[in-house]
Amino acid sequence: MTDPSATAEQPHEIIHVDQGMSIGLAATISIVSIVVVAGSTYAVVKGTLSGGMTRLLAVLALLSLVAAAYGLIELALAVVATTAERRRKARAVTERRTGDRARKPTPH
Repeated sequence: MTDPSATAEQPHEIIHVDQGMSIGLAATISIVSIVVVAGSTYAVVKGTLSGGMTRLLAVLALLSLVAAAYGLIELALAVVATTAERRRKARAVTERRTGDRARKPTPH
C-alpha cells in the first residue's frame, strides 16, 4: 500500500534569503566616505592646521577610505542581488504560463 502523503503534491516552501544592503544605502555610504576622504586629504596636504589636528584628519581620511571601499563592495553586491531577484521573478512568471505560452521542456 502506498503512502497517500507521498503522492500528494507538497506545498512549495518560500525560502527568504537576506539580500544584504540596499543600493541606496550602499551608495550613500560610498559617497559620504569619499567626500570625507577628499576633504580630510585636502586639509592634511594643505598643512595649515596644527600637528595634532593634521594627525586626526589623517586617521579620519584612512578610516573613511576603508568605509568607502566597504560601501563600494556592498554597492556591487546589491546590484548583483537586485539583478538576480529580477531574473528569479521573471522565471517564476514564465513557469506559471499555461497553454501555448507555457515553457517547453528542453530536449536532451
